[in-house]
Amino acid sequence: MTKFLSIALPLLFLAAPLFAGTYKLPKEKPIASIAFPADWKVEVSDESLDVSSPDDEIYMNVEYNDAESLEGAIEETFGYLKKNKVKLDKSTEKKTEGTFHGLSITNFDWDGEDADGKCKISLTIFGVTEKKAILMLYWASPAGEEKHKAELSAIQQSITKLE
Repeated sequence: MTKFLSIALPLLFLAAPLFAGTYKLPKEKPIASIAFPADWKVEVSDESLDVSSPDDEIYMNVEYNDAESLEGAIEETFGYLKKNKVKLDKSTEKKTEGTFHGLSITNFDWDGEDADGKCKISLTIFGVTEKKAILMLYWASPAGEEKHKAELSAIQQSITKLE
C-alpha cells in the first residue's frame, strides 16, 4: 500500500479518464465501491470481484467479509495462493497501517514466486466499519507492477465507503 499511496496525485488524474464503471461490494446492501480501468477484465460475483490486467501481468481479488469471518478469509487467501502455486517469502513481509478515505487500512506486501517466476504479492484489509471489511489480494510480476503502477494506485484510491 505504501507504494500505492506514495504515487503522486497527478498520476491519479492522468489514469482517471481510463476508468470504466464502478463496482459495489457486496452486491446486496453494498458497503464500498471500487473502480477499475476500462480495459481490465472484471468478473463479478455476489461478494467478490476477480480482476486481471489486459496483459495478465496482474491478478486481483477483492471481496467483502464481515468481522466474524475475516480471519478465516485471510487463511483462505493463503490457501488460494498455495493452490495457484504462488509462494510468498515471509521474510520479506512489510506491514503498514493507516487510514484512507475514512477506512482503516492494514496492508501486507511480500516478494514471492509463481509459475512465471518472481512476483509481488499484496494483501490489504480495508476496515469499512467495525464489523465489515473489504479484502484486496493481488499478485503481479515485478515488471507488471511497475508497468501498471499508476493504475494500481488509482484502483486503490477509488475505494469509497458507502455506509
